[in-house]
Amino acid sequence: MKRLVHSEGYARARLVSGALFVVLGSILIVRTIVVVGASFSAVPAYVLGVAMIALGALRYRDYFAHRAQR
Repeated sequence: MKRLVHSEGYARARLVSGALFVVLGSILIVRTIVVVGASFSAVPAYVLGVAMIALGALRYRDYFAHRAQR
């Protein structure tokens, strides 16, 4: 298991999933703004969108740290 987690392919797979999180988080925020607007009822959707973007950013950071390590 340790060899799999430290492999280049696993790092790339996490990078792709991070990119998907960023895209989906951005879509969630934009769609919420278009449909609901700036409303207090939409705060959970905004928080979820920002959390997904942050998770994607962390995956990008991990990927580049993994590449710098090699």
